[in-house]
Amino acid sequence: MRATRPLEQALRLTGSRPTAGPTPTYICLSCRARAAPPSSHRQLHTTVPRAADVPLYQRLKESLFGTKESVAAAKSREEKQAQRFTDLAERPRTSTDADDNEVARPLETKTDKHGRRYEIADIVDPAARSDYVQATTWQGLETVGSVEWVKKRADTGDVYAGFAPPDRSARLRGAQWEMLLRHVVVEAVVLRKAGRSAEQICWPREGSDSWSLTRGALLEYSSVGGLVATFSEAGAEKRLRNAIPKKLPEVQATQTPEDSGDQLREAIALAPPERPGNATPAWMAMPLQDPGLKLAIIKRILQITGRRLPDPVISKSPTLAHLYHALLAKPKPKRLAQTPQLKRLNINIPNATVHAGRQTPIHKDKEVGRWKVIENELINRGLPVTGSRYQGARIGVY
Repeated sequence: MRATRPLEQALRLTGSRPTAGPTPTYICLSCRARAAPPSSHRQLHTTVPRAADVPLYQRLKESLFGTKESVAAAKSREEKQAQRFTDLAERPRTSTDADDNEVARPLETKTDKHGRRYEIADIVDPAARSDYVQATTWQGLETVGSVEWVKKRADTGDVYAGFAPPDRSARLRGAQWEMLLRHVVVEAVVLRKAGRSAEQICWPREGSDSWSLTRGALLEYSSVGGLVATFSEAGAEKRLRNAIPKKLPEVQATQTPEDSGDQLREAIALAPPERPGNATPAWMAMPLQDPGLKLAIIKRILQITGRRLPDPVISKSPTLAHLYHALLAKPKPKRLAQTPQLKRLNINIPNATVHAGRQTPIHKDKEVGRWKVIENELINRGLPVTGSRYQGARIGVY
């Protein structure tokens, strides 16, 4: 049987009048709280109080001023750093070589955990060195962060130049893409047969009609011998090989957009008729296992047409046929408003309009022809036209 609380016994004794019924054995928590003295109202705890390991004032003291261990560690670090500075300052700046000539001592070099090497600079103590003179001007001092400083430390090795035409991607049909791909593949096959790199097909040519030479070539693919190019005209293969330079010119690193545009127009004018369906020639079954050859072909096509293929599409194109179908596919629109589904929205839902950018009240005023009047009145009153009051406000940004 559970023990009866003293409060419950007191409430039973001072409770209601005795009745004929049985005496209640349970008193609710609300009645107990009302009957308890006021001094005990704030003494209700749900957990058993325990003594803290570290007093509160001690924890505050350690958080503000640190523990004995942390203070001793900081003092030790400061002493080691001061001793290191003293050793660096007292280190001799010169040494003697084999001929007893005084030469400058090289700086101390260290290597960090990432393998990077760095030099420890000398420390000059003005109080310890009598020959130290403090600079009064910036002349002769080393500057960090200036334009000259950046140029001196810039990578002066390889010079990168763009190879894609600045204009937009050309729109070609299937036969024109086949003509262009065939031309690029013939050049790559000829270079590989001569033991040269396939990347040289992207180098500029001078004084040679390579399109007429590749047009007369016959491509044949076999699983044993691979892709072979046969020329009907004698000496055509040699002229095509000599038309591609063996060394990249220093003056003109890439092909100019004008030359690429002329070659593209030739490919469009001399393209064969369209093939029925999705049929591809037999030479397109050539596998593109060599990544250098694949990237050279894609780079040359990009150089002439400006057509870019996504990296997932390039990696998932094991043969020339897959690459040909990827070129035929229509590029995905860059904006959501340019998708065919949203373009058909104006036809299916006449009262809905899709815009490529955010619409402002200025756009709405321009649609109804009210913006010119508002703009003239704002200018006459000396008010900002687009809501910008500062002097360098950009005009036309809403």
